[in-house]
Amino acid sequence: MPNRDATFRGADFGRLNPVDPDERDILIMREHPEYRRALEDPSWEGEIDGVNPRLHVALHEMVANQLWDGEPIEAWHAARRLLDLGMDRHDVLHELMNVGVEYLYGALTGSGPVDLDAYRRTLNDLGQEPVNTRVRRSDTAYQIKVGIAGSEPSIWRRLSLPGDTPLDELHHILQVSFGWEGWHLHEFEAKGRRYTDVSGGSTRGVHDERRATLSLVAPRQGDRVRYTYDFGDDWIHDLVVEAIEPAEGEARVLCLDADRAGPPEDCGGIYGYQRLLDAMTGPRHPDRDNYEDVLGESFDPAAVDLEAINSVLAAIRIPGTS
Repeated sequence: MPNRDATFRGADFGRLNPVDPDERDILIMREHPEYRRALEDPSWEGEIDGVNPRLHVALHEMVANQLWDGEPIEAWHAARRLLDLGMDRHDVLHELMNVGVEYLYGALTGSGPVDLDAYRRTLNDLGQEPVNTRVRRSDTAYQIKVGIAGSEPSIWRRLSLPGDTPLDELHHILQVSFGWEGWHLHEFEAKGRRYTDVSGGSTRGVHDERRATLSLVAPRQGDRVRYTYDFGDDWIHDLVVEAIEPAEGEARVLCLDADRAGPPEDCGGIYGYQRLLDAMTGPRHPDRDNYEDVLGESFDPAAVDLEAINSVLAAIRIPGTS
């Protein structure tokens, strides 16, 4: 349930009843504030970070109705198994949505029949086996878009890399892509599971990032991974899988596109960085005397050197790939 103190379209959440399908839909929309403008504007078209907001919310509504009505019952059992494995509630819904799209797309678009038996079998398979955290071959090439949460204008990178990329190597790739120096700790989170560098000893509840690949934690197009760097400044990077294709030729890591310079280390997180940028253009800003010490006189927040990024990425070799 969303925060009951919140409001959306004038509705008080403390008074909304999820038993009512219409009010349940409002609750679901409130869980997606990033799509609010698109959902409220009937003329809005397009995607946000590779996602169609209306379709995404419609799929959430479909799964919510399935769970509420207990039909098919396999969806409810699958949700319980995934929750018992420690998966985050929202990620559980996304797992059920992915299966729904795979088997119900034809019915949703009117382009083909539905194999309900296969749909139920796949739901029954969800959560039955413990998550395999061994590095495994995927023979795929991933296109991902990674953005720094809260940045406005958005700071992002679009990358092409092998699906076999272990998360410890993905950490290095992201460090290079955004210009980080690797001074601080980091962590990945995907489907309710956390991964980090555990070489210094076992960390309870956190998995070894060396034994998990990108294709393992994000096996489908549209899957998301969160990468947090520096637990003081809390730089949160949202990663979305835009495309997965069969691997062809030599495995390479490449930055396809990018926008805006990466923030410097230890500048106070996204809000501290924004204050420094404001100080660059505000002669009376209280941080005016500090910004040059942190950013440097020649710092250009709008500039990004794609060639320089790729010159460093070219030296990265993913273990186990050809």
